[in-house]
Amino acid sequence: MFKTFPQGLAGIWAGIVIGGSLIAAPAKFQVASLSLPMALEVGQAQFFWVGVGEAVFCAVLLLSTLISSPSMLRFLILPVVIFAIQRLYLMPMLNERTTDIIAGTTVPDSSLHLVYVAMEIIKVLLLCIFAASSLKFMKGQKNDS
Repeated sequence: MFKTFPQGLAGIWAGIVIGGSLIAAPAKFQVASLSLPMALEVGQAQFFWVGVGEAVFCAVLLLSTLISSPSMLRFLILPVVIFAIQRLYLMPMLNERTTDIIAGTTVPDSSLHLVYVAMEIIKVLLLCIFAASSLKFMKGQKNDS
């Protein structure tokens, strides 16, 4: 049963990204009474805590995969690299833009958010594919019984 634990973690990680980044983040901009600076401040806190959650699941996922199925680690390289790029490269630039906007500074147009969203979608798809790999394992277990 522990062999499928990493896939379950990958599914939860994907769920955190879907709920925190792809649903809740844009939803706050639909609230008419929430000013743009306030929505951006909420977004900064939201992405900080989503990032903490992602980092925890990433670490536990890597460790559990290393213990239970080391050969499966190669399938986690891309989502982990995407997460690292987002957190270490894109997020500081997005935070700087956000802080400038909150302060009332006019910032030039940028495609950073679109790049971030595209990376989120790719990461979720990869994590879902990894999570779905447990279905094949479980099916094989039923046939062996």
